Amino acid sequence: MVNNIDRYFLGSAIICALVAMAAGIAMGVKEDFTFVSAHAHLNLVGWVSLTLFALAYRSDIVVRDSSAVVHFFVATAGAIVLPIGIMLVVSYQQPIVAIIGSLLTIGSMLIFAANFLRQRKQPV
Repeated sequence: MVNNIDRYFLGSAIICALVAMAAGIAMGVKEDFTFVSAHAHLNLVGWVSLTLFALAYRSDIVVRDSSAVVHFFVATAGAIVLPIGIMLVVSYQQPIVAIIGSLLTIGSMLIFAANFLRQRKQPV
């Protein structure tokens, strides 16, 4: 899995983008934008962040070892849990899932930062 971690990140990013686009279209058709913040977070955390992680791993500017696999699972979980949590806050004023998603997302960035700082070789 470590050798293809960039592809796993990009594959997850593509899925997030497709789900976010479908949600955006559904909101537009219904003219109900109640969940626009969840839609935006799925695009930003799911599509954009996961794609940037993929590109960083692909270009070897971050360490690609078992911590990259941990990073993948934490980042993907955050990208999924955070928008769901935002929807629960909007609908039921229940913030715990959004809090967990936020912690996963910042944890993901901390792992990424550590992997970046641990990389000593020049990118290819």
